[in-house]
Amino acid sequence: MKRTVIAVVILLMAAGAAAVAAQGGVRVLVIDETKTFASTMRVAALVGGLKAAGPFEVSYRVADVGSIWADPLAGIPPSDDPPYDLIVVVSRGIDDGTSDWVWILSNGLSSLPPPVCSGIGMIGILVDRVFGGEVRTLKVYDDFILPFLSALYVNEGWLR
Repeated sequence: MKRTVIAVVILLMAAGAAAVAAQGGVRVLVIDETKTFASTMRVAALVGGLKAAGPFEVSYRVADVGSIWADPLAGIPPSDDPPYDLIVVVSRGIDDGTSDWVWILSNGLSSLPPPVCSGIGMIGILVDRVFGGEVRTLKVYDDFILPFLSALYVNEGWLR
């Protein structure tokens, strides 16, 4: 049974990668708020999995935030590079049990191009594999604060 599940996950990841490759790459910013070595290594595995799974352009940033609700990009101007399609925020609360989520921020869901939608699905699968099912992914409409944070990042030039 376990082998079947693993095979299905691999097939889904391959199908998602093919869909993303067919329609162009997806720019992703992964923000690591975690504080422990073990959690940071899991985030590194997530970044590596994204780079290996398909044509993702992945950037990585460490954020030192005071709480799980703090804006990890507060006061930091975006680079001169094009805005990101997705921003993935790995919560600092994963380390101490105060949260069990990874945010996937985007500029809405219904207006996203197919490669970005496929990318969201692939990130969800990778988060589940890397964190062993202990962490859940929340997309832009899964939590009250996420649409506001996404809109802020669009206005600041972080998200397209």
